[in-house]
Amino acid sequence: MEENPGIFAVLKEKCRQIHKALQGISGLKVVEETFSPAFHLQLEESSGAHEQDVRLLQEIVDQCMNKNITLTQACYLEKEVKCLPPPSIQVVVTVEQTEEELERAVSTIKEVAQVVLL
Repeated sequence: MEENPGIFAVLKEKCRQIHKALQGISGLKVVEETFSPAFHLQLEESSGAHEQDVRLLQEIVDQCMNKNITLTQACYLEKEVKCLPPPSIQVVVTVEQTEEELERAVSTIKEVAQVVLL
């Protein structure tokens, strides 16, 4: 397989852009570094109940899926993990995604989060 060092610069820039765009979503916060192509969205403030937080995030995932934006909720082996991280939505950026696709994903996540979290 031939390597293309420019592809990493493109991916890094897309990651930076999507991290920045998702920073402003009311009720959610971006977790991970800006150069990471896989990162998490968590609730800014927990409801205080793990199951309730999971339900809220799953509602965002489901509504985004209805609008053709595929997200997934992070899964952990609860019995095997000593310190369970807060529930989160996993977001993945790929080099193949176009600017338009990324912009549509961000606007859909913002729109859905506003409805679900208000």
